[in-house]
Amino acid sequence: MPYQFECSEGSCQFRIRSSSSDEVERLVRAHVRMVHNGRIDRADLERGIDRVELA
Repeated sequence: MPYQFECSEGSCQFRIRSSSSDEVERLVRAHVRMVHNGRIDRADLERGIDRVELA
C-alpha cells in the first residue's frame, strides 16, 4: 500500500509517494530540514502521512 505526504508550509508544493513509509519519513524529514530550515515532530509527521488506496 503506498504512502504519501504533502507539505502544508505556505505555498510549498512538495509531495512524496512511496510504497515504504520509512522512505516517506526519511524524505520528509530531509525536505523540512533543507527547504524550511526546521524539524518536524514525530506526531506531526505521522499525522501528515496518508495511506493511499489504489483503485
